[in-house]
Amino acid sequence: MNKPTIGFIGIGLMGSAMCHRLLDKGYKLSIVANRTRERVEKLVSRGASEVGSAKEVAQSSDIVMLCVDTSASVESRMSGPDGVIAGLNDGSVVIDFGTSLPASTKALGDQVGAAGGTYLDAPLGRTPSHALDGMLNIMCSGDDAAYEQVEPVLQDLGENVFHLGELGTGHTIKLI
Repeated sequence: MNKPTIGFIGIGLMGSAMCHRLLDKGYKLSIVANRTRERVEKLVSRGASEVGSAKEVAQSSDIVMLCVDTSASVESRMSGPDGVIAGLNDGSVVIDFGTSLPASTKALGDQVGAAGGTYLDAPLGRTPSHALDGMLNIMCSGDDAAYEQVEPVLQDLGENVFHLGELGTGHTIKLI
């Protein structure tokens, strides 16, 4: 079975560690630069492809992953002519690993669905060192079929991977 192509947005401490893990597991990975050029260059030197926008990340990916800090950050990368939604392929899955507001998550889920994709929220527990070793706690929620589609990838990233129900539930649990 071929592994899905992954696009990753948010190459901070946690996102960078997750990207290294994905590369270790043999995934084809596209990334977009952030503030820390050194992390991007290290990933590119290991085989990741750098693209110029969130739209290009989506265009080159079966699964788009975001690991950014707030709902506002997620929304800014998802929307607009250079955003993820503008570049989504039919059947793509978008996963928000951050700690976003459930109402924002549900609204983005509707927008991604209208563009032909599926949106999942999957906030994380543990540290970047756990991410390097595939030992994260992942609290995923959203569409059952999309979860089943991405579960093998989540299992490569996490030791404890849970499906918690309808979209927004993961973010609700994380906020509690």
